[in-house]
Amino acid sequence: MLNSVLRILKAPFFLLFALVAIYVNNGDLPAKEDFLEPQSTQTFVLFDALFRAQGVTNDGEYFYFSWNYGLLKTELDGETVVRQNLCAIPFDLLKLGCGHIGGITYYNGRIYATIEDSKVFKHLYMARYDAGTLELIDYKALPLERHENGVPWCAANPDEGVIYSARRDRIEELNVYDAETMEFIRTVPLTSDFPVHKVQGGEMYDGTLYLAVSRDRHAVFSVDVSTGRVKIAFERNLADGSEGEGITALPMDDGSLFHVLDIAKIKLGVHFRHYTPDVVRAE
Repeated sequence: MLNSVLRILKAPFFLLFALVAIYVNNGDLPAKEDFLEPQSTQTFVLFDALFRAQGVTNDGEYFYFSWNYGLLKTELDGETVVRQNLCAIPFDLLKLGCGHIGGITYYNGRIYATIEDSKVFKHLYMARYDAGTLELIDYKALPLERHENGVPWCAANPDEGVIYSARRDRIEELNVYDAETMEFIRTVPLTSDFPVHKVQGGEMYDGTLYLAVSRDRHAVFSVDVSTGRVKIAFERNLADGSEGEGITALPMDDGSLFHVLDIAKIKLGVHFRHYTPDVVRAE
């Protein structure tokens, strides 16, 4: 009897989720020339979307997602929740007005996340979390003069033991931080024939840094971190008004390699798209 009642109570919620998912996917566009179509697309709506609305990274066994205030760890299906930290921003930073976790990256058993007081940009931080528990380890203030209009992303280079990040708009250089101390080390000047603007996420793969942006043709750029040379790896076919978010790289059984988030045009859903490009390196 109880199970029957629960099924009846759950039915409206399943219907709501299904209707919202249909509405969200209605905003997707047909294929365009010169845009890369995803191998597959997962759609998350309502709270499932909220908890995957910013960054994404992986450790080879799990996906990790960020949203404004927290972190989420899932199986490689992107759906099965393993662990969640609903308020990952430390209280001292909340008191300063920080309310936005941006892009995240995995390195050596830890999740690195950028934290900012969005729209104000007077308090910018990098924080580290235990990848197993998602609990905070420590955090460090970042130099404001190097992060005009915020610190929206970070990406680990495990070969060098460093973390890359940059300012938000029209990036001319990468800022390089020591992964152990989170201290600023140096910059990598970028060389590009086009603006590298509004990057929302980055990830290293096979020695190349890949950056996903939130506007225009929603390009994914490749960066040769030894020379700073930037190329366009591929461009995504997203609806006008969509907002590109984080990116991670992991070869999957279906052949996909890059896994990229975007917030749907109507803002009630998030897409997790899986791409199989011919990898373009910035050489």
